[in-house]
Amino acid sequence: MYNIRMMTESSTTPQIIYHFADWHFNPADGLLSSKQKSLRLQPRLSQLLQLLLSNQGNLLSRNELIEVIWKDKLVNEDALSRCVAELRAALGDNTAKPIYIETLPKKGYRFIHQVKTQSNDPTVKSAAQSVINYKYALIIGVFALALIYIVSQYAKTDTPSAALKSALITAKRLTTDSDFEHQPALSSLGNKIAFSVTQQQRVIVKVLDLDGETLFEIRDPKQHLVSATFSPDDKQLLVAALSDNSCTVYVYQLPSLQREPLTPCMSPGSAGLVDWSKNGQLIAYVNRAASTKDGGGLDDAPEVAAIWQYDLQSKQHRQITFPRHQHSFDSRPRFSPDGKYLAFTRGNDSIRNLHLIQLGKSETSEAATNLTQEAAFITSFSWLKDSQGLLYDSNVLGDRNLWLVDINQQQKELLGARDAKYPSLNSQNTRLAFQEVRYNANIWQLDLTTDNPSPEPIIQSIKYNNFPGYSPDGKQIAFVSNRKGKAAIWLYSLETKKQRQLLAIDDADLVLPNWSFDGSHLLVSSRSATGYRCYQLNLASKLYQPLYGISGQYHGCHYAADGHIFAISKEHGETSSLIKITQQGQVTQLSDFSVERLQISKNNQIIYSRKDNNALYSMDFNGNNKQVVVEYLDPQVKGHWTVQGSYLYYAKLGADKGIWRSSLVKNEDLKVTDILPKAIGVPLAVSPDRNYLIYSQTDSRQADIYLADIPSRE
Repeated sequence: MYNIRMMTESSTTPQIIYHFADWHFNPADGLLSSKQKSLRLQPRLSQLLQLLLSNQGNLLSRNELIEVIWKDKLVNEDALSRCVAELRAALGDNTAKPIYIETLPKKGYRFIHQVKTQSNDPTVKSAAQSVINYKYALIIGVFALALIYIVSQYAKTDTPSAALKSALITAKRLTTDSDFEHQPALSSLGNKIAFSVTQQQRVIVKVLDLDGETLFEIRDPKQHLVSATFSPDDKQLLVAALSDNSCTVYVYQLPSLQREPLTPCMSPGSAGLVDWSKNGQLIAYVNRAASTKDGGGLDDAPEVAAIWQYDLQSKQHRQITFPRHQHSFDSRPRFSPDGKYLAFTRGNDSIRNLHLIQLGKSETSEAATNLTQEAAFITSFSWLKDSQGLLYDSNVLGDRNLWLVDINQQQKELLGARDAKYPSLNSQNTRLAFQEVRYNANIWQLDLTTDNPSPEPIIQSIKYNNFPGYSPDGKQIAFVSNRKGKAAIWLYSLETKKQRQLLAIDDADLVLPNWSFDGSHLLVSSRSATGYRCYQLNLASKLYQPLYGISGQYHGCHYAADGHIFAISKEHGETSSLIKITQQGQVTQLSDFSVERLQISKNNQIIYSRKDNNALYSMDFNGNNKQVVVEYLDPQVKGHWTVQGSYLYYAKLGADKGIWRSSLVKNEDLKVTDILPKAIGVPLAVSPDRNYLIYSQTDSRQADIYLADIPSRE
């Protein structure tokens, strides 16, 4: 067996930088970079990559790698497998057709790409460099001293963004297991961190010290625990407990873990639900809105959420934010350190931006300042200690990054940290925690003509591939992928097995590709800073344009055989109604209720779902003859349905788990497969001949918590 050769660092050993393909790797700081991206590997990944590179072409056994990387720690081979998988994901490598790391089953691994090395030793100089004239050397020395002085003076007045960028570069992974950790929250002193983690289909809360040792585990046998938040004195912990039909905010005493309920709450999506004012007197939490900004009641809109305030002394509750309309919700409340402001996120399941109110300004209405106005989804944020800025995560560039916004100038600055979410700062801004999460979803195909079909992946990348749709001739698949940042439309040929990007629009995410009946055009829905709209793409000319030039906001556009186009109106403040658009651009409203999604059947029916319940419906092209098609879809798979011809395919859970096919013209229901898609969005499509089913599958999901010390700016 080949013995591992490893460069050992010392004061006399020159640093080696490795070059392979478009990648550059510096083991000294773990920086792996290319023209497309740059990331800093955590120590074990960095050590593994250096081992492979320094032994290029040679087989390294699994036992040797474990002995070198983990030394005296007892680990099994799964730890190495996960480490190799992480490194492959970072490099964009493929296990089946590797470019860099080859697996030799039951033996080990080998780096198969050509590697070049470069010495980074500053003492190595050419002969010409060694005879520099003393006069010029003196000038250079004086200049260098002046530069050092300037830099040192600048460092004393360094900006918050520079300190945070420095912290992100040196961030270290706190959690390294296969569990899915999310919503990290630092204690006020920054010496503890609480987060939610999914274990055995139940979400619990863990509290760790900075060495990763568990201090507390908080569980509830019947509820999921999220949104952990420390009290200002770090002696208590707010936690929201969720079940199918309830949400309750509890306060836990530390370390006894005794708890008492504080208030009912509401959980709109994955955002944080609670916060504690810095003086310890007020609790902010998310609950059902009693009224909107215009004062209208919301008796018929139970999904609308607002921010409420609870006074721990008076025991009084009052609503302090007021959603603009019935399809917008507020979440993630955060008191400013000086107690003057409350920041929160406002939006829907697609777009969520930062807003700000001044506390105590009015008890009955609210004029919120919109700090970010982008076609982006902001999950979470944290205040800077001077109450003048917010550190937040955003996917405005496609990949999720951390940003900084000034609340006065509303100027935004990109900090970095690809795939980062839920930033959390301690009270003195000396420590930062965040979650790094990566998803990979591929499109799989199932042959329905066989008795025991075995799925195989046909569209793969290291990012998210979803929203598949067959062309009318069944030879191509249009789909959505974010592999280049923003969500774009791609095309896969079932004949050549090749995929290519069809359409990408700057500052917009594209989803829901829908074919025309002759296969010459695609309708595409977009989401941008200006809102929602549909584009029509000519596949021959590759030109695209807004649909018929009509005004307004709409999405989910679908072609019908009679030449009409059906869509969902997204006008601000109005119900997302179903509309019909003629080729002359005339718009007719077909529903006075909110429609979530639609498709068109061969027998001229509109199949649609509604936001306010879990059934599937149909209506004709004039909005008449409304009927229930499927009485109940489990909320976990509510989006997992598609129409092909005059058949509806949809997902069931429970004893009937699987994909079912239902005829839209006669009473016929048939189970197609036990397999279920596992992806967000619209993950299901069926070929025109109904011989193949394709679905999007989340093949990898990884989330860990990172910690970083923030350098002092004093």
